[in-house]
Amino acid sequence: MRDQKKIKVIKQADNKKLTGKLLGLDSRNIYHQNNKLEIRDQEIKEKINNSFIDNPAYGHRRLAIYLDYNKKRIRRIMKKYGLKPPRLWYQKKFLTETEPKYDDQFTNKIQDKAIEELNINEVWSSDLTYIKYKGEFIYLAAIKDLKSREIVGAEIGSQHNADLVIKTLKQAYEKQRVNPRIFHSDRGKEFLNEKCISYCTSNEISISVSNPGSPWQNSQIESFWSRFKSESGDLNRFDTLGELTEYIYSYIHYYNHDRLITKLKMSPINYKQQILNHLN
Repeated sequence: MRDQKKIKVIKQADNKKLTGKLLGLDSRNIYHQNNKLEIRDQEIKEKINNSFIDNPAYGHRRLAIYLDYNKKRIRRIMKKYGLKPPRLWYQKKFLTETEPKYDDQFTNKIQDKAIEELNINEVWSSDLTYIKYKGEFIYLAAIKDLKSREIVGAEIGSQHNADLVIKTLKQAYEKQRVNPRIFHSDRGKEFLNEKCISYCTSNEISISVSNPGSPWQNSQIESFWSRFKSESGDLNRFDTLGELTEYIYSYIHYYNHDRLITKLKMSPINYKQQILNHLN
């Protein structure tokens, strides 16, 4: 039994001196041990609060990785002091219209693929979201590499249409210098239309779409938008669209380079580099 558990038992006992003796602890030292524990907890509490400055949505799992502590210890201290991430995760889906004439032409080509078996830039997943800014809507398109979890492309536009999607695809290609083998999305008309289909076909990109009524089949990129919105807070705090745009791209840089993916225990870029080093 650990000392902390022994101390708890002694505190609850009627005869603390006898119980302490049986457990091998001097009941007179409990105060001093509690004081040492409190000091250590206060130190970790300060580290957690400092971590929230750059990582305002980190829960106990990511904090444990980031601070290199046991996750149970971090959870205990957060509970003890009532610490919560300043910005909590939530999901808000942007609904798009579908194009019925393509219902039977394209299928989900990745539903049976395990992410672990993919190569970098083999499958890109894309989605659109919106931001209501100063009473107007602006639209964001993003593309995520399923293997590395890196956001390989992101563009902002005043309309959610095929042009925005193609612009994002072109940007991703410029950054990665390669097109994916498969481009996956939901069935929104921004993706399933003549322009996008023609672009993918001419670049030998195979189109994959989620099954009808199955939004979870594009969950990786959708979850990115959910995290972006929840961790960013009120975007109307920016005075100009230029400031907002700058923030959006800085967040994507943070997501790619610094934000820990719990399952990977590292950022997407670090994970990507790890894979590339292993291949070499």
